[in-house]
Amino acid sequence: MKFISTRGKSEPCTISEAMKQGLAPDGGLYVPESWPSGEIDPAWADLELAEFAPKILAPFFAGDPLEGALPEICTHAFDFSVPLKSIGADTHLLELFHGPTSAFKDFGARFLALCLDRIPDERARDRMVLV
Repeated sequence: MKFISTRGKSEPCTISEAMKQGLAPDGGLYVPESWPSGEIDPAWADLELAEFAPKILAPFFAGDPLEGALPEICTHAFDFSVPLKSIGADTHLLELFHGPTSAFKDFGARFLALCLDRIPDERARDRMVLV
């Protein structure tokens, strides 16, 4: 999958390249060139987040150097409980405060840091993620 700038003046790139750059050269944000389509397998409903995440994220990493490492990244990034609470007949709430710092940033920041650590680019490993 390729990612494009919201300003439309930068070349498409892979998700690893987008993560390394942060912002596109034209100052835009990177978004998927197209959104994956398909059904979510009902059997995934009982999976823990670390098992579910690589399945749902796989299309975004297709053809990327991190594609093969995605299950391991998710296992390490999401190694804590993520309770889903029912608050109504068809309404559920995902509690995003059960990570190591008790904040929702534990999801994105840990995942991004582990991805940057595995991108085959020495410069990417020297970066710091501040949240």
